[in-house]
Amino acid sequence: MLTNMFKEENLIKYKSVVEKITNKIKNHDGLIRIITHNDADGLTSGAIIIKLLTRQNKKFHLSIVEQLSEDFINELGKENTINNIISKNESKGSDDHNNSNSVLYIFSDMGSGQINKILENNLNSIILDHHPTEINDIEIENILQLNPHIFKIDGSNEISASGVCYLVAREFGYYDLSVLAITGAIGDMQHLPFIGLNKFILNEGMEKQHINGILRDIIYNCYDISITDSILFSFNPYIKELKKREQIINLLNKYNIDPNKIYLDGEDKKNLEKALSSINPNYINELYVDRYIINHKVKDGHYLMELLNACGKNGNAQLGICTALGDENCIKEAKKLNYEYKLNVVEALNRLKLNHKDNFDYFFGEKGTTGLLAGLLAKDRPIMGINKDENYYKISSRGNHNLVSNGLNLTEVMKLTELFGGSGGGHSVASGGKIPIESLEEFLDWADDLIGEQLKNNM
Repeated sequence: MLTNMFKEENLIKYKSVVEKITNKIKNHDGLIRIITHNDADGLTSGAIIIKLLTRQNKKFHLSIVEQLSEDFINELGKENTINNIISKNESKGSDDHNNSNSVLYIFSDMGSGQINKILENNLNSIILDHHPTEINDIEIENILQLNPHIFKIDGSNEISASGVCYLVAREFGYYDLSVLAITGAIGDMQHLPFIGLNKFILNEGMEKQHINGILRDIIYNCYDISITDSILFSFNPYIKELKKREQIINLLNKYNIDPNKIYLDGEDKKNLEKALSSINPNYINELYVDRYIINHKVKDGHYLMELLNACGKNGNAQLGICTALGDENCIKEAKKLNYEYKLNVVEALNRLKLNHKDNFDYFFGEKGTTGLLAGLLAKDRPIMGINKDENYYKISSRGNHNLVSNGLNLTEVMKLTELFGGSGGGHSVASGGKIPIESLEEFLDWADDLIGEQLKNNM
């Protein structure tokens, strides 16, 4: 049962905020503005809210952003003021006091770290987030906030933003949206393994027959391409010894695997294990993946996540939303984009130069890939990926759960950017920010000292 996920003192609070959010959506007659993030978790979050509002016959408008910046919130505030003026003028002399032009803002996968700015702009809001909270309460003036951290639940590995959105959707009986919640959680790397509320959502989706099972399979079988291309364009796992097509074909032939075969099973799987072990036995640990068989036009949740991630990272988040919603033409386009995206990522990996500080590594990359590359490279040490954006450097920092258990907290590290006129935040295991170009070197020195302090007593 869902109630078993919460300690007794938090259960009443949880039930209260979910009921208030549900009623706020049901009773709102005006426009609903959805603001969501552009990664896989943000896109699935947005798609869940779109499905919910469509079924409730609500008017909505979607905005997808890379970051909920102060400037963007201020723009929403100006928009809100104009709508309120229009609403007051239209209601003069009318018996209808329903204020149909008022706007309700729903922030998904963002908002909890920007509550004070949202309050400052007087935005009537619902926040559905899993990042650390600026104000740790469920109701702040005209804001309702559903966030696992309020209930002492870890938003970095027990539930993602799409899961939080699903907790609202299930109050309407929309259990089929568990498919998108699980996909979003995979996008945030919360499936290794699913625990806490994520596991509850997975189990509920299976119980309601929207998730049809879990298949343990080699990761290369996911794609509609040959095993050769699948290995060549794979960055998870990334096998640096197999950078060229000729190298892959020679290895496959040596172990009696047809290089043109699309799906490997039986003896082929065993032979592929032997082939990769001959390069490095550790590659076997990354060869297999759990495939979540879902009721969606894209049958595999892991593959759907990759399509959405490719759309978001390539600046085509709208395509990602339509793919999440199940549009067949968009799915075809997303598959093409994913193929191109993988090629770009692998090429970036091949030319990447890693720089070393005492306690972490960093590299300079291109927009759209630095976060992913940092995540792939974060093994024994934290990694920062940096790319230039006008007068700022954007930084994506990544660790892993082993490093976090030993004291790493990248949220604190990225908050250091504020000392230099930048901004930052996120999770302990994955966080981002931006820093003025002239302050980068000094920030890296400060970050090195803080990471060293965090890890020194546990490594």
